[in-house]
Order: sequence, then structure tokens, then C-alpha cells
Amino acid sequence: MLTRLLILAGLAWLGWTLWKQWSGQLRPPGGHNHRQDPQADRERFEPMARCPQCGTYLPVSTLSRSGRCGRCSD
Repeated sequence: MLTRLLILAGLAWLGWTLWKQWSGQLRPPGGHNHRQDPQADRERFEPMARCPQCGTYLPVSTLSRSGRCGRCSD
């Protein structure tokens, strides 16, 4: 009895998964739009620069006007 129930549950799960994939609700890793807009990739990444005093690499926007990190500019 328990074996039949487990087999029935497995078949139900398999049927549900195949239905979701067929109807487009379940997308494989990478999906149809694997490559996004190159402009969006550029916005996600920010150039890095090195603090001349301590040598730490930080995003350019976090450096002070003199090009130093927050610890060294004090």
C-alpha cells in the first residue's frame, strides 16, 4: 500500500514538473535570455583604483578627491 502511494506521488511530481516546463513556468538555468543587455553589465561593474598611501583597491566612487581611501584621507 505504501509503495503504491510513493509511486503515485512520484508520478504526480514528475507530471507537475513536466507540465510547468511545457507551459514555460520553469526555465532551465541560463534561460532563454542568457546574455543580457551589455549596457546593464557595464552599469553593474565599477572601475577600481588603488589608494596611493595604503595600496588598497577600492571602487573609484568611494575614493576621496585626492584619490585616497576613507582611512588614509583622515
